[in-house]
Amino acid sequence: MGVVVQLRAQGEQEGFTNARRADLIQLLDGLSAETRRLEDELSALENTRQELESGAGAEQAAREEAARRRDELAILAGTAPAEGPGIRLRITDPEGKVGSQVMLNAVEELRDGGAEVIEINDSIRVGGSTWFADGPDGLLVDGQVVTTPITVEVVGDPIALEGAVRFRGGLVSQISGPQVGGDVRVTQSDLLEIDSVRPAEDFQYAEPVEPPG
Repeated sequence: MGVVVQLRAQGEQEGFTNARRADLIQLLDGLSAETRRLEDELSALENTRQELESGAGAEQAAREEAARRRDELAILAGTAPAEGPGIRLRITDPEGKVGSQVMLNAVEELRDGGAEVIEINDSIRVGGSTWFADGPDGLLVDGQVVTTPITVEVVGDPIALEGAVRFRGGLVSQISGPQVGGDVRVTQSDLLEIDSVRPAEDFQYAEPVEPPG
């Protein structure tokens, strides 16, 4: 029986302490790109708020905003295909040591780098309820056996995402190190097409509520 991994590996603090200047510069470049993306999103939301408050075309603006939010939530939930710029990772694992903990760390690093969509081996769409385990046949993601080489396609800011995985102590150094003995190739792309989707989840206990005020 596979054991589901829920704890992240320790050592991030040591990674910052031992990081080279070039690593830190790359990480800061990635953070700056992510900051700009968030500022642009905040500006767009502020413009929408002003349109709704002005009353000029309020009904149309409200419909467009609702449609935009619906599409965004579908992408985040993994229930709709998506496309955009990002990076492609190709992970080779000749000794079969890329397990659930390594992949969990990889997904968390990518999310820290601003990943909006993650797909594994062109068939597994990573979502909020995705789980990782070590089974008798190898790495499992959402119950599916992950074959090697592992391909991970990630939509987001390419510079920020590459900085997140190349940072000393991160995914690239972890897999290429002696404990795993694998290799990671990182390729930036102007357009990635993500076709795999997750089934919509039925919530048993949570129910939506109206915001206060």
